[in-house]
Amino acid sequence: MGVIKKNWPEFIASLLVIGLLWKVFEQSVLEHHFIIPTMFFTPAVVIGNVIFYSYKNYKWAKIILFWTFLIGDLCLFLAIFYSPSLAKFAFGPIIIGLWVPFFTCLLYWYQKSNNLFDG
Repeated sequence: MGVIKKNWPEFIASLLVIGLLWKVFEQSVLEHHFIIPTMFFTPAVVIGNVIFYSYKNYKWAKIILFWTFLIGDLCLFLAIFYSPSLAKFAFGPIIIGLWVPFFTCLLYWYQKSNNLFDG
């Protein structure tokens, strides 16, 4: 459980990078575009570097991941009240309402286990 508390944002961000790199492969190799894949490749490289340095226990990389996921958590919370497409789905607000406290606890454990805001 300690490994999950310490590295869960890196895992989720790694899935994002894998998805972006798949889009680069799909656009460049399968569909023969050469300009469009740079739109996906640049964020994949930047996020990949943040993940790499976060696994090497650089505090700045862990803080970047923390704040990125905190902003995502706040956006999920606001989506409960302001998303018309979420309101059409009957259980959408309930699912998000259960996910936000869980996600917030994960963020709290992440910053505690990595000592992000200790002087």
